[in-house]
Amino acid sequence: MKRIVIFFIVSLIAFNISNVQGQDDLTLVVQNIAKDLESKHSGANKIKIAILQFRTKDNKLTKFNDFIQDELSLAYKNSARFEVIDQNAINDLIQSYGWTNDKARSFEHNEDFGRFIFEQLGYVANALIYGQIADNEETITLTAYLVPNGINRNIMSVEKFNSSAFTDKLLGKPIREDKVETKVVYVEKEVIVEKPVIVEKEVIVEKVIEKEVIVEKPVTVAKPVTTTFKSKIGDYNFEIVSVTFTGNKIAINIIVQNDVEDGYIYGVDARFFDPEGNEFSSGLSFNTLRDRKLMKGIPLRGVINFENKEVARVTEMQALEINVYKSFGSEMLGTMRFYNIPVIK
Repeated sequence: MKRIVIFFIVSLIAFNISNVQGQDDLTLVVQNIAKDLESKHSGANKIKIAILQFRTKDNKLTKFNDFIQDELSLAYKNSARFEVIDQNAINDLIQSYGWTNDKARSFEHNEDFGRFIFEQLGYVANALIYGQIADNEETITLTAYLVPNGINRNIMSVEKFNSSAFTDKLLGKPIREDKVETKVVYVEKEVIVEKPVIVEKEVIVEKVIEKEVIVEKPVTVAKPVTTTFKSKIGDYNFEIVSVTFTGNKIAINIIVQNDVEDGYIYGVDARFFDPEGNEFSSGLSFNTLRDRKLMKGIPLRGVINFENKEVARVTEMQALEINVYKSFGSEMLGTMRFYNIPVIK
């Protein structure tokens, strides 16, 4: 009886040691993926990220997902570039929205989910992180994707590593027994080998080499606003042609056109969020789109101004919302939203 108890205690200690080692190895794998994704993401500003789910190839959700989410959050805790949005809040939104890995490769699906996060939490998720766990029995392939907001391009990081009793536990599989490997002992023996040493006299020939050095002069090119910032409300077509900072204000130059009939705009107001989450507002009196009559098929130009001493430090609008009113009071023509708009200085 005493031998059985001793054997059980020794086995339990050996399992715990193996389990701790497996956890440490997996933590290192997730940390490598976190560093890889951060290094591949371009841009100098600190961004907000939402960590979504890591499911198996057959779309199952296991404890492996919880472990990866926790380790990624810890890896980015002191990051100078990534700020993780509250994980509990994101998990609740995933549940209520019905987000799954099989839809994640759709650009429209990810864009809609990003808007859902903004509507529910008031944060702009600049990037989404999700992934897949492939169980190859003896090995595991972990693939992580980083999807920047508004860009139809994914950043990918892949790590392949040996499976263990700890990964079996996270996947809900029967826990394997550790294999006893035969240890090979190598004995080193010194052998003295005599070999002749040949001394050669070095001859130095001096030669003048002319080398052309090309000096590239940096040229600063203002980042233009592309024609992708367009929206349509009813029969009215809106297009942002430039966003610039001059003096003490940010000016949004916008063109509106109605190709169906003559139109009328009573006024507009707007607000935007910068990458740090600060909100700036422009009332009806701070723009030139007030009491404007449109002729059918003829473009009309207007300016929306944000006058605030804090706007001088803004280089990008993470989200811009514009309300258009068609008469006095609360009667609206509609609302437009644009994302990731650069501010030219």
